[in-house]
Amino acid sequence: MPQNCPRCGKMFSREDSPICKDCVKAEAEKFEEVRLFVKENPLSSAQEVSETCGVSVKRLLHYVREGKLEIATGLEGMINCSKCGRPIKNGRMCDRCAKGTASALEGIMAVNKAQAEAKKNTTGMFTNR
Repeated sequence: MPQNCPRCGKMFSREDSPICKDCVKAEAEKFEEVRLFVKENPLSSAQEVSETCGVSVKRLLHYVREGKLEIATGLEGMINCSKCGRPIKNGRMCDRCAKGTASALEGIMAVNKAQAEAKKNTTGMFTNR
């Protein structure tokens, strides 16, 4: 179903992205500009990167949350694990919470698989407990 791109207002069909293809391309180009600047100026502050590249600090933190950029050593307090609150360099969770979440999901998937198998092997309307 066609809708307006929230960034540019252009009509597009939302299939793979919440923004139109032109805005996806512009976003990728802007990120590449940021990536190159940070590579050449690794000790730059978020404010310096923002001003030089024309990207908001909020967008820079979004790149960090996506794992595209990493907070420099010693500055980890800029973002925190969404689960336990520990300072992290990138992503949404610290390694410990990410591993715990992955283990929990694996357990849930195993239970769901077992339930699906049990359901598949049930032939009648009632089963014995």
